[in-house]
Amino acid sequence: MVFAFYLAGGSDGLRLSFFMCSHMPALEALGEHSMAAQGKPLRKSVPVLLVLSTIVMLVLISASPAQSAAPVNVFSVDNYYKVTDAGSRAEFKWVLFNNVTSPYLIKASVAPSVSGDISEEFSSNFITLDPNQSTTITLVVNSQKSMATINVTFIITLQASKMNDPSQVTEVNETASLLIKSVVGQLAGQNKLFGIWDNRLPSPLDGNPGAFAVTLAGWIVIALAVAFVIDPLVHFATRKTETMLDDMLLEILRGPMFVFIIAYGVVNSVEIMTFDRDLVANIEYIYHVAVIMLIVWAAYKIYKNIVLYYAKEYASKTDTDIDDVLVPLLEKIGMIIIPLLGLVAVLNMMGYDITVLLAGVGFLGIVIGFAAQSTLSNFFAGMQLLATRPFKTGDLLQLDNGDICEVKHIGMRATELYNPDTNELVIIPNDDVANKKIINLMEPDVKLKLVIKIDVAYGSDVEKVMRTLKETGEAHPNVLKDPEHPVVVRFSDFGESALNFKVFIWIDDVANRYKVPSDYRQAIDRRFREEGIEIPFPQTVVHFKDETERKN
Repeated sequence: MVFAFYLAGGSDGLRLSFFMCSHMPALEALGEHSMAAQGKPLRKSVPVLLVLSTIVMLVLISASPAQSAAPVNVFSVDNYYKVTDAGSRAEFKWVLFNNVTSPYLIKASVAPSVSGDISEEFSSNFITLDPNQSTTITLVVNSQKSMATINVTFIITLQASKMNDPSQVTEVNETASLLIKSVVGQLAGQNKLFGIWDNRLPSPLDGNPGAFAVTLAGWIVIALAVAFVIDPLVHFATRKTETMLDDMLLEILRGPMFVFIIAYGVVNSVEIMTFDRDLVANIEYIYHVAVIMLIVWAAYKIYKNIVLYYAKEYASKTDTDIDDVLVPLLEKIGMIIIPLLGLVAVLNMMGYDITVLLAGVGFLGIVIGFAAQSTLSNFFAGMQLLATRPFKTGDLLQLDNGDICEVKHIGMRATELYNPDTNELVIIPNDDVANKKIINLMEPDVKLKLVIKIDVAYGSDVEKVMRTLKETGEAHPNVLKDPEHPVVVRFSDFGESALNFKVFIWIDDVANRYKVPSDYRQAIDRRFREEGIEIPFPQTVVHFKDETERKN
């Protein structure tokens, strides 16, 4: 009966049913007393009580306005009592669900905070919910870093208006509490030395200013002791080690460590005084920026003077060229990446959303990638050439157009070649080098096989010609004559006006590719003259017929 009454009467009906249930013992006692007074049996009182209860509820239902259940349900998905530090960000979340068949417009608002150092805003102030649709609404609370400790309660109002009938409005109220802890001036006025020990110094140093002066002087003494006492002792101990790494680290970190101790001492001393919170917050802000800059500077010096130093030492001892090219590239990348990380850290400390910045950088990277597609292609082709090493600096390459060039430099974008025949420096993009046919004349060794064509006149003694060609080739000092590299002569063809021969000879070095053929041809010309072998030239023989022959 209670559940049916809840559906008919809404929330008021639910409360009424609770009322009836809570007063049922009194009604039963009243019924028993009435039945006993009339001399009627008690077992007959139950129907009477049911009829009486039904009549009373119907009267109350007709007297109370009928209300429907809330069209938008609000579910708690978060902890609504949070603790955060001043200057930090806090979030409270709720899930809204439209459980009716009509769309609703949700307007979110929050009561203004009591402190001007706190700002509140919703992820969206107006939300449209279709039937059976849900969404999440977030309340973001930001606070000033210089504010004092405070406990704030927020009253959130969610006003749901029916889209097709704006007069039907339902409100739901939620609360959230936030304890904001101060992070600035926590030691102010406590009169503690170094923020730890009670100040028991004699006058005039027994007050808060005295604690400030003594603390600041103490930090200066500590910084000087580290710079002029501890550092020399550590440096003296590291001289006995075989590596220079520890000495280089001490040389780099000496200055930043001194500046850091002084800066921390100033901040620690300022917090003792009861200065204005905004002033202390600005000093701490400058301190944190200075610390980030010190870290960036030290990281860059370590990267440049230690990491790259050992990288160059290693590259100089290897036979590959990839490390010799990558080390300068890594040096340039480090000059960009390390300061960029410092800038990101500063922006994050200032409260900027780094994810948006990173997303922008990622999108910019995609745009640059499309714009510099050929450059990136050449870069990766250069990496491939350096990794697979089809050739190296100093090798002779025969290009697809027949030119023979010497490799001068393999860069990340292009390869530089020197053409000794024309005294020209040829620069070819790495992508073209990697995707075209290029012959490395230095691999598998510097030996080179040459083919020299020789023509003799018809009627010459072929055996004598072949013997002369072979003996002349073997007589040259730069021609190989071992069983694996013999001089071979072949009668290749009957030409139109000469007998064609080919001589296959191996020379000891590709550098002699022009000298040996020239010497060989000179020697052949001389031997042919001595042997009476004629070297013909192209000629055409024309026969004329006389008049008598033409008539016949």
